Amino acid sequence: MNASAAHLPLPVARFAGALALSFLVAACTAAGATNPPGASSSPDGSNPPVSGFYLRASQSQALAPQYTFGWLPEATIADGRFYDGMIAVPTIYPGPLYVGLSYQPISSKGIDEIVAEARSDGLLGTKTDFVEKPLPGSITCHVQLIVDGVTHDLTGQCGSTGAQNAAPGSSGAFAAFWNKLTSLSAWLGLELGPSVAYVPSKLAVLVTTPTESQAGPIAPSQKPWPLATSFASFGSPMGSADTRCAVVSGADLATLLPAVQAANQLTRFVDSQAVEKSLQARVLLPGEPDPC
Repeated sequence: MNASAAHLPLPVARFAGALALSFLVAACTAAGATNPPGASSSPDGSNPPVSGFYLRASQSQALAPQYTFGWLPEATIADGRFYDGMIAVPTIYPGPLYVGLSYQPISSKGIDEIVAEARSDGLLGTKTDFVEKPLPGSITCHVQLIVDGVTHDLTGQCGSTGAQNAAPGSSGAFAAFWNKLTSLSAWLGLELGPSVAYVPSKLAVLVTTPTESQAGPIAPSQKPWPLATSFASFGSPMGSADTRCAVVSGADLATLLPAVQAANQLTRFVDSQAVEKSLQARVLLPGEPDPC
């Protein structure tokens, strides 16, 4: 979340804080030992992919890109891994430009429970819109579910109260399902394995006009733009000529990521043409569409 977005009345704090990752490694050496719930014996600590399943729970709002670019999906499950995007906002200013994420393996049983809940809530039929009374400027909740290769793109109102006895296919049933997805650790904690640091393969980057300090005496720092591509040629325009967007991967990601990790929200990057810009940068999670 950028400095400007921090002042918006958003219901969920996302992507703006330093995240302390704990690394738990379990080894079973005794003959006949079994893995703990949610864990697996695969070399990278993840579960084997569950065929045909994907989930992404996210929010949207009709705001300029610089206010929503840093919003991570609240929950993502891909290839047997659960990525929790519910990251607390730190109390420091300026906050870090980038925050690393982690994932937890999720068991096949856990995924089966999610599918069963969606089915009992009447969310896997032909109906996809569960918004009752849309309000101008309100935040909308989205859930994309791929079950047995079939994609279900669901939309509902954020902030709605879901009841356990809500009628299947109702806005209340969608809200109840959303509430469970956004507290997955409480719902399916026994089906989740230990947290593992996620090494991103893609980074979404928004280049904007230099951000001004909102704390008076705090002076923005400067860093050289590490990529060979100048800002004028970086990515594509997004909203205005002064804002450009790109998804960075491969060798460029290996070059850019350390600089982004060492920066904060006020850091200004200067390219080879002496052009100064501010950045927003966040992990692009598996299955997410290109935000640019």
